[in-house]
Amino acid sequence: MSYNLAIPVRIREFITIAEIESPTPVIQDLFLRKFGDEPPTFGHHIVAFYVAGPSRTPISYLHLWTRNRLGYVGGGCTDGRVFKQLTELQKNAISAEGGLLRQTLLYCFTRHENELDAFFGHCGNARAKEVDLAAGFLETHEEKLLVRWNAELPEHKKHALINEAISIGDF
Repeated sequence: MSYNLAIPVRIREFITIAEIESPTPVIQDLFLRKFGDEPPTFGHHIVAFYVAGPSRTPISYLHLWTRNRLGYVGGGCTDGRVFKQLTELQKNAISAEGGLLRQTLLYCFTRHENELDAFFGHCGNARAKEVDLAAGFLETHEEKLLVRWNAELPEHKKHALINEAISIGDF
């Protein structure tokens, strides 16, 4: 299922975003290059595709898994080799829209926010954190943990959920 209506007009002609059932070999290769490990086989796999004529090439990936009405977002990465194939105009348009990580996050939020009380992100990269915050995440007292609340919750409940996310570790 593709949510092109959420994709900004200036990149809609050559970028589409979809949720796929399992990581394809192309996503496995990208994830291995970026993180040194295989992508998760569970949860939701959100992929931005570069569209050139009839072909669709994965260019960016994001993983979401859920538990107890909470979403854990991780594995955000972009394939620099595919990105280099874009024209300067396309690259500039993507940059002007905040990048592909921002677009996959916004897709994730739009698609899943009604079923979750919060999204948590674990981010150790300064540039990725900047994008995460621009997409709607907020910082927590834990340096690498970010949150995006989807529901009105009392402060004590928010604190408990943040501690639950911290107990999971990296995700």
